[in-house]
Amino acid sequence: MNSATEIRALVVTRDAGLTTSFTEISREFGITAQRSSNNNGGVPEELGRSKYEALVIDFETIPQTVEILASIRQSHANRNAVVFAVVGSGDTRQRARDQGATFLLERPLQGEGIRRVLQAAYGLMTSERRRCFRCAVEVPAQIVRASGQEVNCKTINISSNGMAVSTPVAFDLGEKLQVSLALQDSGLPIRAQATVVWDDKHGKSGLSMECANTLLQRKLDSWLDTQFKPHVGS
Repeated sequence: MNSATEIRALVVTRDAGLTTSFTEISREFGITAQRSSNNNGGVPEELGRSKYEALVIDFETIPQTVEILASIRQSHANRNAVVFAVVGSGDTRQRARDQGATFLLERPLQGEGIRRVLQAAYGLMTSERRRCFRCAVEVPAQIVRASGQEVNCKTINISSNGMAVSTPVAFDLGEKLQVSLALQDSGLPIRAQATVVWDDKHGKSGLSMECANTLLQRKLDSWLDTQFKPHVGS
């Protein structure tokens, strides 16, 4: 799997069977699951070392769920992680809801039930990756400076709100530009207002950008979505 777009899940449980079942099913969605090494109490050490898109917490075998969920919310890296609570009794089900779990996985765990929940949660797990995703692609782009100077360049990568370009001229930090380009396999050219956020003075620049209208932004996001999906689970 491409590490830049890998979807990771941490399983906090004393039930090895739960880890096995979740790992096997989640692999179908391009998710890499691992069992926490700290299953005897306290906040998992992995939360302080790594970023996860999902946390699976067994409310029936792990008593410190309040502390774990508080740690997730306070974590810069993991505060947006989707929380799956594994529950059985009515008590654990209510506790999971009260403590803010995003989805419930109910015992006895069945493969189809896990698939159904993962399908519902997939968009949430990948939303941050989609926002941050930069597609490495080289297409011609035309830049117009405030002076009216036209600069022909090529993209290095493109995201929903920015791009890096290879350019024959250096730009100034904060400089305002007009950008137009045609995406691969797209019949609609993209036009955007851009601001220079970095320039290495050796032919590469980074631009933040805002599409000229919402239709163009939707077109760009739709195209990025088609590029993003092959990277997830590849």
